[in-house]
Amino acid sequence: MYRTLLRAFFTAVFAMKATAQELPPAQPAPELRPTLELIYDTWQRALNEKDLATWQQVTARSRQMETQNRIVSQQLPFPETLLNDPIAAPSLGGLTALGTFSTGQSASSVYYGRVNFGESAAGEVPNNVIVLQFLKDVGVWKFDTLRLVKFGPDGDLLGQLRSGDLSFLSGPEFQPSRQLPKISPAVTRPAYVAEAWVGANNAQVTISVNGNPASEFANARSSELLLGGVRRGTNRLTIQTKANLAASNDTGNEIVEIGIYAAPNAQSPAERVFYEKIPATASPQSFERAFVVE
Repeated sequence: MYRTLLRAFFTAVFAMKATAQELPPAQPAPELRPTLELIYDTWQRALNEKDLATWQQVTARSRQMETQNRIVSQQLPFPETLLNDPIAAPSLGGLTALGTFSTGQSASSVYYGRVNFGESAAGEVPNNVIVLQFLKDVGVWKFDTLRLVKFGPDGDLLGQLRSGDLSFLSGPEFQPSRQLPKISPAVTRPAYVAEAWVGANNAQVTISVNGNPASEFANARSSELLLGGVRRGTNRLTIQTKANLAASNDTGNEIVEIGIYAAPNAQSPAERVFYEKIPATASPQSFERAFVVE
């Protein structure tokens, strides 16, 4: 169940809940790129030099707490696990800048080239696109996260790049966040490391365990580390569901499946401690469940 922590900065799923406040649409902001690059270079150097104080200075507070909670939820020590992560933060050296965008409160900078996380020799690293995300934190730009966008088998993205067509940058995966994240409360070391498996068929669902929220799942089957894990004894699960009829070609089959898996530590096999299948309806529904882990 252990997940490399630096890799959590660019996985597709993040466990932060967002506020309801939406930001305005992003606009091109090439003048912002030097500022953001300086912030990222400082962040990258802080991680690679194991400089916690500088990392905290340039990282958005919401991301700091997300990272700490993810480490603690795996029963690992913080900040030692972060600073000793074997995956290196990639340098922007040699990459081509494709565009910078900003809503005023969030921003993204997109680059193309051989993005090296230190796992391969320089000549073996393929060309990819990297998206750096930033947030304005108490009026100051801070680094949030990065996303690696790999080329698909059809090569469409690569073909557009070679032809100078950058219209794909309007896609949501390249744009800054339209919502500002909350700063999650700190979790304590759990009795059990836990993961939620959620299947949302023509539906969307959010869950929280013992008050610790997970991401929203929609029209997908995926799993996610549960921040805060689960405790020994009784655990409280809150489930909110809604049918996603607009995306459904199979009306009448709106189903949510939820499984919770727990292990005494991150290296041990996990066992299922909760499972339920719930029909989703057009109107939002909320359920409270309890499950016991011995």
